[in-house]
Amino acid sequence: MRNKIEKWEKLRAKGKWNFILKYGVLLWGVGTAVLFSLFLPMVMGGKGQSSSVFALSIVVFPIGGIAWGYFMWMFFENDYMNAKLSEQRDAADSR
Repeated sequence: MRNKIEKWEKLRAKGKWNFILKYGVLLWGVGTAVLFSLFLPMVMGGKGQSSSVFALSIVVFPIGGIAWGYFMWMFFENDYMNAKLSEQRDAADSR
């Protein structure tokens, strides 16, 4: 549990927007856009223009990545606060 708290504290110290841009926009948004652009032509049987699919994907998915990054920040922040509260309770119980 302590390792999880320390890991989040390091990410948290860099700031919310750093997290959103790195993990939401770049990793989730761009990563999903690339995978979607590669996967869609296979599903469609090679029909459609892969360059236009990529152009649309590279805009839409990173925008979605902002929301994804924000919600993940909130999820991890809530988890962190609960872990800190639990840690404080355990310390108070051990006295």
